[in-house]
Amino acid sequence: MKKALAILCSSVMIFGSVSFGVSAEVNEDVSGSITIWEHNYSFEESLKSVIDGFQALYPNVEVDYEIKDGDQYYTLLQTALQGGDGPDLFWTNGTPTTHMASYIENNYLADLTDVVDFSVFSDAALEMSLIDGKYWSVPWLTMDTRTCYYNKTLFEENGWAVPTTFSEFEALLETIKEAGIIPISLSDTTWNLLFMYEPLLSAYDVEYTKGLSDYTSKIDDQPARDCMKLMLDWADKGYYGENWLGVADWNAQLLAFTTGNAAMYINGSWDASTIAENNPDLDYGAFAIPAEDGTTGLVGTPANGFSINAATENMDAAVAFANYCASLDAQTIWVQSQGAVSASPDIEAATDIAKEISEGGKGNIYRSWQNVLANYSSTGNATTVWENDFAKVFSGDMSVDDFMDELAAEMQ
Repeated sequence: MKKALAILCSSVMIFGSVSFGVSAEVNEDVSGSITIWEHNYSFEESLKSVIDGFQALYPNVEVDYEIKDGDQYYTLLQTALQGGDGPDLFWTNGTPTTHMASYIENNYLADLTDVVDFSVFSDAALEMSLIDGKYWSVPWLTMDTRTCYYNKTLFEENGWAVPTTFSEFEALLETIKEAGIIPISLSDTTWNLLFMYEPLLSAYDVEYTKGLSDYTSKIDDQPARDCMKLMLDWADKGYYGENWLGVADWNAQLLAFTTGNAAMYINGSWDASTIAENNPDLDYGAFAIPAEDGTTGLVGTPANGFSINAATENMDAAVAFANYCASLDAQTIWVQSQGAVSASPDIEAATDIAKEISEGGKGNIYRSWQNVLANYSSTGNATTVWENDFAKVFSGDMSVDDFMDELAAEMQ
């Protein structure tokens, strides 16, 4: 908890003060108490600010929250829901994983279609909330994208330039390695591998990536296979460091970048504030990996937010909170307090690095390769197969082609 608060206090210093006005009328008719579950301490300050904004409008609603940080979040949530002790509202990934669909199937979620005003959201923003033509969660208008962070000091000291083509990017990796510095910090964990693979794939083959939006490009098409093989080839060349398979997790991967041992770090836009907190003196920037023709884009979607427990005993208060989350006021609080890339033209990013990431996309937004698994799986098991076996490809326990064939068998 103390570490989380330190991060958040640091974020306030980095991002500056942000004030938010409340334009809606105070409602004293709704009362009761609700509990919200969030999955990570990095969202605590934003959640507290949203709760403050909500309680200014609903002074008779008591709001409590719990942070269920770590890999056990879904296990704890499933147990609570099954036992009838679940929170009134809770976070899920939305459609990128099968958890939300499973909750719907088990009647754990309230249908929000006709009870929440979703007018501030685009269709793209609502995609993660939509299952069977109904909305089951309130998104956040933070653009959860992937980017290539780079150490500006190392680049300037060595005369390295931000690449403008894919071949320049690949050549830069060899140049950095020859200088005795790890080109890219990476760990052999499923999500961190994905957050490098997806932006690399979007640059490796733009047309393939565009086809993911409607699944005219299939999950296992040759460009997807070849790009994964390229990542393995880069591993063999030492571009992630000689002992990268021993890098335990996201924290260790991030540390290699923030301490200057690695020149670049490819991961989520949400990591920007943590990078700054880990090393306030680090001069770093971000760029989108370019295609050979110079095209750049951002892989990702707006973030998913909270669903309502269908068994809540405080439905009026829960719906009121969900509607507040769906307001422009609450969305602005969330995006700017996160220092996030904005997924809305009505909300300005609050930090220079978030603006830099946004500009790197040049208006091109690409669907996540992994997101396709949940939406086009014929068996419903594609995301589980991916979670279980993706890292095995990089540890040498499974070939790219065997992995892709395995996924293809789960898809439409």
